[in-house]
Amino acid sequence: MPSRALFVTLALGSMLVAGCQNHPWHRPAPRPCPPPSGTAIPPAGIPEGPPPLPPTPRGVAPDGSEILLPQSPPGRGRSEYPRIVPADPRGAILGDPNYVERPKVVGPDSPIVEDRRPAAPEVPTGISDFALVKDGVTAGQRPTLDGLDWLKSKGYKTVVYLRGPKDDDITDRRQVERRDMKFVSLVVSAETLTQTWIDEFNQLVGDTGSRPILLYATDPPVAGAVWYLHFRTAEFLTHDEARVRAGRYGKIDETSDLFQAAVKVLTNKP
Repeated sequence: MPSRALFVTLALGSMLVAGCQNHPWHRPAPRPCPPPSGTAIPPAGIPEGPPPLPPTPRGVAPDGSEILLPQSPPGRGRSEYPRIVPADPRGAILGDPNYVERPKVVGPDSPIVEDRRPAAPEVPTGISDFALVKDGVTAGQRPTLDGLDWLKSKGYKTVVYLRGPKDDDITDRRQVERRDMKFVSLVVSAETLTQTWIDEFNQLVGDTGSRPILLYATDPPVAGAVWYLHFRTAEFLTHDEARVRAGRYGKIDETSDLFQAAVKVLTNKP
């Protein structure tokens, strides 16, 4: 009996071991990895590292192709290269924290940048409300004898009197011509303001051979109407722009017959 019981026990143990090996959760032991070899090919699908970034475009060439930023040399980063600092021709090293730039001294040989803005006119003696209208063209009130002498000393060529129909110009003409300057007398009224009149005035002001030139009036509304019409027809300014600018050299009275005549010239202009 004891031998029979031992035999049954061994048989049951063998069956239990065989059933465990065939169970689904049983996994065979992994095979050992082969030794490294120089000719071994790595498995496909394993990434070797992040892909290189594409070149960054910096512009477009005339032929339409992209201009790319220069790439780092292979095997060496840009930060690994020694930094080359240019030397200042005066002996200092650019980029040196102890470098202090010397002040620049402007001498006779230094380049001078030309200022193209018209220079402010010198304040004369004997001409009230003297102002620069444009290059070589000035305006003001009736000059005194000292004012005429100042114009002569500054090389003025022409003096224009914008006068009303009843204003006398004999004395003005005599004093101006005595100083070898050209005198022009223009009658300004609601009847004389026409397209022909303003064309002749614009031609006179635009003649560079007559400059420097002074235009004056004893009646500020006369000067205001004439300058307003000039700015509208010669410089093509708007109504508001011409009105504001003409107010610097005269008086603007939009209700006056003279100003209405100036507006009529613009309305009837072909």
